[in-house]
Amino acid sequence: MGWFGHRFFYRSLALSLLLHAVSCLGDESLQPTAQMHTETLYMVRCLSGIHYDRKPISAIPRGKVLDTYLEDLDPQHMFFLQSDVDDIHARYDLTLDIFLNSGSVKPGFSVYELFRKRANGRLDWVDRVLQSELNIADEEYFEPDRKGVAWSEGEEALDEIWRRRLEFDLLNELLLAPENARASESGCAESAIGHEGAQERLRRRYGRFRSSINDVEPYHVQELFLNSVAELYDPHSSFLSAATWEDFQTCALTNSFMGIGAVLQDDDGYCKIVEIYAGSPAERSGMLHVGDRILAIQQDGGEPVDIIGMRLNRAVRLIKGPKGTAVTLHLQPADGDPSERKVVTLVRDEIQLTAQRARARVYEVPDSNGRTTTSLGYVRLPAFYGGDGSERNDGCCADLKELLIKLGKEDVRGLVLDLRGNGGGLLDEAVAIAGLFLGGGPVVQVRDGDGRVQLFAEPDREVFYGGPLVLLTSKQSASASEILAGALQDHRRALIVGDRSTYGKGSVQALLPMNHSFLFLKNGLQLGTARITIQKWYRPSGDSIQRRGVPADIAFPSTNDALPFGEADNEHALPWDFITGVTLRKWGDGAPCALTDGLVRELRARSLKRRSEPEWQLLEEQVAHFTEKVEQKKFSFAIDDRKRQKEEERAYRAAMEERIKVLSEKDYVHRDVLLSVATEEGTRPRRPTNWEEDDGTTPSKFDVPLRESLRILMDWLGLIEDGYVAIAAR
Repeated sequence: MGWFGHRFFYRSLALSLLLHAVSCLGDESLQPTAQMHTETLYMVRCLSGIHYDRKPISAIPRGKVLDTYLEDLDPQHMFFLQSDVDDIHARYDLTLDIFLNSGSVKPGFSVYELFRKRANGRLDWVDRVLQSELNIADEEYFEPDRKGVAWSEGEEALDEIWRRRLEFDLLNELLLAPENARASESGCAESAIGHEGAQERLRRRYGRFRSSINDVEPYHVQELFLNSVAELYDPHSSFLSAATWEDFQTCALTNSFMGIGAVLQDDDGYCKIVEIYAGSPAERSGMLHVGDRILAIQQDGGEPVDIIGMRLNRAVRLIKGPKGTAVTLHLQPADGDPSERKVVTLVRDEIQLTAQRARARVYEVPDSNGRTTTSLGYVRLPAFYGGDGSERNDGCCADLKELLIKLGKEDVRGLVLDLRGNGGGLLDEAVAIAGLFLGGGPVVQVRDGDGRVQLFAEPDREVFYGGPLVLLTSKQSASASEILAGALQDHRRALIVGDRSTYGKGSVQALLPMNHSFLFLKNGLQLGTARITIQKWYRPSGDSIQRRGVPADIAFPSTNDALPFGEADNEHALPWDFITGVTLRKWGDGAPCALTDGLVRELRARSLKRRSEPEWQLLEEQVAHFTEKVEQKKFSFAIDDRKRQKEEERAYRAAMEERIKVLSEKDYVHRDVLLSVATEEGTRPRRPTNWEEDDGTTPSKFDVPLRESLRILMDWLGLIEDGYVAIAAR
């Protein structure tokens, strides 16, 4: 699992309050345990003394921990009043650092009890309101995203916000309900039945939400509170309770699970997709995207189960199941109307978290006149995975070597290395892969909190591949992907194309199990684990990867630009900085394919000239449409207008699919190049469906960024005066 999956694994388990529930119900008061005193002391000392910033708790501005904790508990400001917030600050602002430094999390429990009281009171109000029929006024609207708005001044103001929220939820249910279609034809009696059914669904939904608030154990509260502290140091430091750590270890040791291959996170009661694993059923479908919300889960042959407000771990259990069985997801698209739905059926499969193997293709790309074609290589590297000690799996560098040798036998004249969606993995593998293209030299620098710098470099050796090289990256390319891309860009060895920049994670975390410390309890109790940021990455040039990522030499329009999930979008991300760079030799100085500023400018200019072609027009329209939908904040209560907008959206999607189908008919001819392990008898290559023969059941995928990367390679080859440099596979 790359850093991206790790991060959301931790956050999802902690922020949703949903692990191994549950025994504490109703008015029973939650209390910290004696074990928590030891864990809190350890966590505070790790943050103060081991974290990269070396910052004591007392250095955090007064009130920031409480503000963060309140936002984590009530991100939409739907339960606490401003008076509650003021009282909490008055009570704990001056003493919170004293509590934490003495190992006490009592303030966190006290605030959670108030939250539970306010939430239960509000949900009692919701239940009463839903007992009578809600009336939806056409002239009103609602803004569902309330993050960052002021806390309500009183109960009446909060009542009004909740009234609109319930009407908004009800309207979305009515737009979805099958009864609504009949109601438009048969009159108000049928409509009333649909209205009543929609309100009943809302009552059940908020009942599940009540359970998720009440059904918690003390360690859930401790995790939330300590992670609110850790979050102020950086987004990747966190506290894992013993139960959370056990769940993670089970997953990591087995290195696989049965499911659909999507990382999920609780988002104000909604189950949101935050990462999709390469080669998984979710990716192979082409129908699931980051930001989509899963609203209901349907087992093969069963009825859909609404999961809005359901504890995240229970929703995950519904999605997981035996290999080969089907599960149907009812989704709200990230770029759709809140009432828009899509239904996707997936067949569960084994998801190997670190064995997502590299794969390759040979593309036959025509010249500008369309008369002759050139063989170009393409390698997709989903993760920087290691080997398992067997001859069949030596790690991603060994796999890449094998594929490069096979591509060399196909006489390819250039190579695209696709790192899109690659969230990282093993540093050693990234450094070794850089050596294949550089033949040796510095790859990355690492600095700790005391200012000590360590250089990771490959020894000088013969270049394994010396031809034109394009790295295709995205905003989801992170960590080890950024190390490789930054090193090859600094050495002027590869042209970086794709999204405007990569993710921007330039930090290193250490896992510190508390049972291994001097605070180990002799009675055998299992303690939690601290995950602490201890170092930062730097490119050979000395520039930090942090926040800025690796900028593309040639940037393409992308829907990712509309989604705030980069490192720079995290409020407390560590800052960008730089250190002294190391001396770099000019790679391939004098070689025909050596990159220069002039060559990069020429390749960029030629690429921009193609932006008037139909496929670019389609991509730019998709990006503009996606951005408009994501940025929409207000939603009307006028049901006729909403119906019209839904029909327009369906028509737009249908027209886009038809345009993509037409363009796909002219896609470049290609053939797969497989690893030996994938061609052995009795094995099947693990690769997405769109790499296999189209059986007519999967949506076509017309990959504009990949096509343009191949055309840029063609431009590059055309600019080489002394012929081309073939793959030197040794």
